[in-house]
Amino acid sequence: MLRHLISGAMLCLVASASGFVPRAAPGVDESFSLYAYGDSVGGLSIFYADGKAFVGDPSNSTSSSAIPVSFERSSSSSSSKWIANPNTTSSTDNTDNTDRWSNKMLYIPSSSSSSHQMGFTSKAESNETTTGFIFYGQWVMIETESGDISSSFYVKASSEGEGVYSLLWNVTDDDSAIPISLRSVKPSNS
Repeated sequence: MLRHLISGAMLCLVASASGFVPRAAPGVDESFSLYAYGDSVGGLSIFYADGKAFVGDPSNSTSSSAIPVSFERSSSSSSSKWIANPNTTSSTDNTDNTDRWSNKMLYIPSSSSSSHQMGFTSKAESNETTTGFIFYGQWVMIETESGDISSSFYVKASSEGEGVYSLLWNVTDDDSAIPISLRSVKPSNS
C-alpha cells in the first residue's frame, strides 16, 4: 500500500512538473527590454538620456533626450553586443527624440575608466566595453575575455529627476549605490 502511495505521489509530481516551462532568455535578433530589481527599485526600466543609461520613468527625466529603449543581441556568443534603439511602442514614447539616434551599443565602463556610469555608444572608446553581455536565463551578466562572469550592476539616485537612477557598473567605493539585478522580465505589476 505504501509503495502505491509513493508511486502515486511521484506521478503527481512528474505530471505537475511537466507543465512547468522555464523562461528562456530572449533570442538573437529578438527585441527585449531590461528592468532593474533591488532595494527600492522594483522592476524599473532602463532608458537613454544624453548617451547615458538610467533607470526609472523617462518622463520624469530633466533631459530632453530621455526615451525608453529596446535591445537586440547581435549574437549568442560572449562577444555579443547589445544594440539599443528607441522603444517607439512605449507609453512614455517621446517621438521628438526617436529620430536623433539609433543602433547604439550598450556599454559598461572599462577598468581604466574613472566613471562607473553605463551608457550607449555608436563606436566604443578605449574606456567603454561593449561586448560580453550575456543572459543566464533572464538575468543579465557580463562575461570577461578571461571567462569570468559577473553581475556588478548598481543604481544611484541622480539629478536627472524624481525617481530616476544612474545605472552603474562595478561600484565598490560608494555606500549610496544600491546593488541591483538586471533582467529581461517585466514586473508583474505593470
